[in-house]
Amino acid sequence: MRLKLQNIGIIEEADINIEGITLIAGQNDSGKSTVGKVLYSLIRSFNIDEKSFNSSKNEFIRNRIRDIRNLILRAKTTSGEDKKIQEKFVSAFLDNEHSLFERYGYRTNADNTENTEKLLSELKSIKELYSNFSNESIKIQIETFVNDIINRASITIDSNEVLHYELESFFENEFGKQVKNKFKKGASFVKIDGVKEKKISFDEHTVFEGFDTTSNIYYNDVFFIESPIKLHDRNFLSFDNILRDKNRYLNNKIFQPKKEQDIFSDTKDDIEKLNSIISDVINGEFGFNSKNELVFKKNKVEFDLNNVATGIKSFGVLQLLLQKGILNLNSLLIIDEPEVHLHPTWQVKYAEILVRLSKEFAIPMLLTSHSPYFIEALESYSKKYNFETLTNFYLAEKNKNGLTSKIIDVTKDITPILSSISDAFYKIQDIND
Repeated sequence: MRLKLQNIGIIEEADINIEGITLIAGQNDSGKSTVGKVLYSLIRSFNIDEKSFNSSKNEFIRNRIRDIRNLILRAKTTSGEDKKIQEKFVSAFLDNEHSLFERYGYRTNADNTENTEKLLSELKSIKELYSNFSNESIKIQIETFVNDIINRASITIDSNEVLHYELESFFENEFGKQVKNKFKKGASFVKIDGVKEKKISFDEHTVFEGFDTTSNIYYNDVFFIESPIKLHDRNFLSFDNILRDKNRYLNNKIFQPKKEQDIFSDTKDDIEKLNSIISDVINGEFGFNSKNELVFKKNKVEFDLNNVATGIKSFGVLQLLLQKGILNLNSLLIIDEPEVHLHPTWQVKYAEILVRLSKEFAIPMLLTSHSPYFIEALESYSKKYNFETLTNFYLAEKNKNGLTSKIIDVTKDITPILSSISDAFYKIQDIND
């Protein structure tokens, strides 16, 4: 899979091969994490399930109901007739506990036919009520919002509208309203090369090309490890079934019951061997107690996560994903700067585990780093385990003005990465001299 970016975030240009292990190195604020956020948004959007779909549909309708309420309440009345219309709206809908437009009224499920019919009936009444309102702009906006709700209520999970809405929602969740590069003119897009090219353009309006429900995104799931600090000791009850936030999604996956059968069923010994290597490094193992709380076990003694070093948690996340059997060749593993909480010795060991994990279980990975220990270890272990043809290295290099960056392929020679990192060493040497 090739991912191409142009004027996305700080990235001016990128052409990246996502296969085996892909590492992006670079300074802070050079766009390393941007690539992971883009891939996370794409993969999650394509793999929304029925439960998430219904939650997403309800979310959209709730937001539009809120938009209608706020629009009407802000509207200025210019005549006695306008004032009567506003008062009737307040009494018939806002102050009516049986109305779905009452402040806490809309709590229906997307598949609840009775509530959907009631909603459509109320929308019709609101349109009729405001048909005589003097402000034409308000009338047009109300009609637009009403039509949005009617369309959303009628669409099914396999519609292109749902996919496009999810893509926009996930990108907004990761980038806010600032997907497009603010310092560079020209087209802004995300493109995926494959059997059928897919492209999202972020200009005045978001435009989708090739993104339809008949195509796929090559992966069924994605796990983004942003920081082991985000690992919780329990799965907190959430009313958000969509779980767009990558940290909450990862935590939720870790607490799901282990599948009875998965692609690792015939490689149980290899999994246990890899788990054993991790246990030897951290001198313990992560697991769940009788209350289904996540704990660290060391010499048969259980430790609360609050009393566990962050570096140990870094290995623990991998261990838990292995135990659950949810990492496989159809899921992309994204790890953002894994070295941050690790001693150099553990950085080297972590790199070895990742190389073995990717090679022995065909798990694709996207990694970001600015650690010479981790990057060189990754290169060395990819050679040791004959995995170098499936290990790609890229450098996120800032332009002279510092406002944009380009991601350059340095797989054949990672010297540019090491040179950019060694600047700090030479700076210290200059000070000493």
